[in-house]
Amino acid sequence: MSRVALLLAAALALTPGPVAAQAPALRLRSGGAEAVVELSTTRGFSALPVSRFGAAGWSVERTPLGAVLTGPRGARLELRDGTPFLRWGASVAQLVHAPYFEGYELFVPLQLATDLLPGRLPRDYAFEAETMVLTWKGAPRAPTRDSSTRRVVVIDPGHGGEDPGTISRSGIREKNVALGVARAMAAELRKSDGFDVVMIRDGDNFVPLWDRGARATTAKGERYGIFVSIHANSAAVRGSPARGFETYFLSEARTEHERRVAAIENAPLGVEATPGGSTGDLDFILRELKNLDQQHWSSLLAEMVQQEVGRVHPGPDRGVKQAPLAVITNAIMPAVLVEIGYLSHPEEAKLIGEPAFQEEAGKALARAAMRFFQRYPPRSGGTAGEGR
Repeated sequence: MSRVALLLAAALALTPGPVAAQAPALRLRSGGAEAVVELSTTRGFSALPVSRFGAAGWSVERTPLGAVLTGPRGARLELRDGTPFLRWGASVAQLVHAPYFEGYELFVPLQLATDLLPGRLPRDYAFEAETMVLTWKGAPRAPTRDSSTRRVVVIDPGHGGEDPGTISRSGIREKNVALGVARAMAAELRKSDGFDVVMIRDGDNFVPLWDRGARATTAKGERYGIFVSIHANSAAVRGSPARGFETYFLSEARTEHERRVAAIENAPLGVEATPGGSTGDLDFILRELKNLDQQHWSSLLAEMVQQEVGRVHPGPDRGVKQAPLAVITNAIMPAVLVEIGYLSHPEEAKLIGEPAFQEEAGKALARAAMRFFQRYPPRSGGTAGEGR
């Protein structure tokens, strides 16, 4: 996974004058320029955002548990929320206080900049205590895009290639509906600079079912992300009046309908959802997801998907459901599968086959993703369930 440098110089105003006495701050000097880094004292000690180290020659990679900094002469620091111990290369150092998260930002004690950097890298840094100036002796680099708060949305248009999925009586193929909705969702998300969008497929090609979640996990890397798999439903009995939309998250199937949908979607693998739940590897993955608290977040994402799709779909709203769906089992992140409608219902098939509806449905899914990231990750503020 690539590391992206986070540079302060492009984001902070250069301040030639003295720092205001009432605001604790560190003055960062490099290449003749000087920037003021305001310090936080909310925990009773001076701390600065880890992203600000970008202006001092460090590439900052955010992780779910903290951050990894790569700097001059190959120095590599691993910081973790809640522990004062940090790994510096092959050795371990101790900070006077533990780093902590506030929203998306990790704050570290001022000691890291004023003591450890000049102490361990004296050829690169010097600190003047009286003036609170940290001087980086290296050359500033060109600013790059700040990716510390970017979010990854992995979109999976169901089926594809030789696997058409469900086919309506009029010949509308599930794989085409899914791709149309997925492309509209991706286009809407790409209007915002805060999201990286990954398409599992962006054409009529076949992707093995079990590979989809694995590809999503690889694409997400250490960033926060979600996985949305898009499908269209079909009733078990020909001529059934069943119609509407529903969204699944990974868990044991509770009803016959949930087991039937799981069996249909898992058919390429030959995986069945038995009355007692799932079997084999699915059981193991379900237990692991419960331990990782992904199930709760997937359930919340499913609720938001239902709410947003309900704004553009005539319904009925069939609600949030759960099942051992293979496509989302190895997507190690909040993950859902949305059934956008029934191709087995003639009128609904006509609706969901229309490009205009697919565009509106895709925009609805994009809105759900944006809303979800207002609550996720857990440290981003707010309470799960607010704003529904």
